[in-house]
Amino acid sequence: MSIPSYEKFYIHILNNADTLQTADEYLVIVAHDMGINQDLLNIKNKTGEPKFRNRLRWAIHYLRKAKLMSKPERGKYLITERGIQTREKYGQGLNNKVLEDFPEFLHFINQNKRGGRKAESVNVDQNTPIEVVENAISVLEDDVKNSLLNQIFELSPYFFEKLVVDLFKKMGYGDFEESGATKKSNDEGIDGMIYQDALGLDIVYIQAKRYSENKVGRPDIQKFIGALSGKQTSKGIFITTSYFSEDAFNFVEKTSQKVVLVDRDKLLDLMIRYEVGLEKSQTFHMYRIDEDYFSE
Repeated sequence: MSIPSYEKFYIHILNNADTLQTADEYLVIVAHDMGINQDLLNIKNKTGEPKFRNRLRWAIHYLRKAKLMSKPERGKYLITERGIQTREKYGQGLNNKVLEDFPEFLHFINQNKRGGRKAESVNVDQNTPIEVVENAISVLEDDVKNSLLNQIFELSPYFFEKLVVDLFKKMGYGDFEESGATKKSNDEGIDGMIYQDALGLDIVYIQAKRYSENKVGRPDIQKFIGALSGKQTSKGIFITTSYFSEDAFNFVEKTSQKVVLVDRDKLLDLMIRYEVGLEKSQTFHMYRIDEDYFSE
């Protein structure tokens, strides 16, 4: 089961809107009515807001714009006479097309359209505005990830090893002079070292494989763990521009050494998060009304 689109919330909200309630009170009741379990309630948007809560709040917002709900008190919502009539007429069929029958809703939607579109038929997105923004960001991030991958393969394997060390430094690991990539030859199966303290009492060793398609298998992991044993250490990070086989994951789970596997997807996500090899292009801010300010 997944979280329904926000317009599916409409009837559940109106069915419970005969008494004045806050959005958080509606959340508990509507989640119960829709059979939403705690795991679904815990799913969050990229902004950190629970997705179910975000959709509920936007559903209430749109119902208010269609004059199906009112806000008689600060932070509390109630069904209107129009809302009662609409609830009885449409029931489970209440959706965005029904809201378009109300001129107030069309006016609100057209106000938010560039170019002042004529209020005839409006295509209201099935996602909330926050989700629309997040989806657009995901498309842009996918393009950046492809570009990052191309850049990595255009340069030498040694550059990739240095990139990996730079990434972990940006993450706050091994911010000491001794941390870095090993020499281009005779690295004995170790591509980099992260010093966790200034004296080198705690060192994490790195293996970086710049593969395009081939998965990293159990033999590669065994060699790396053997190299760790030679260094008399138990901590290592194996990172690749490809992916790991199931045998590789199974072997790591059974070994006594603490080895973390970082595949292509995780690598690119971390590079974007910590801005390795990237610079900010544009920053957008989103705002919402401060209801504490507008209260008397």
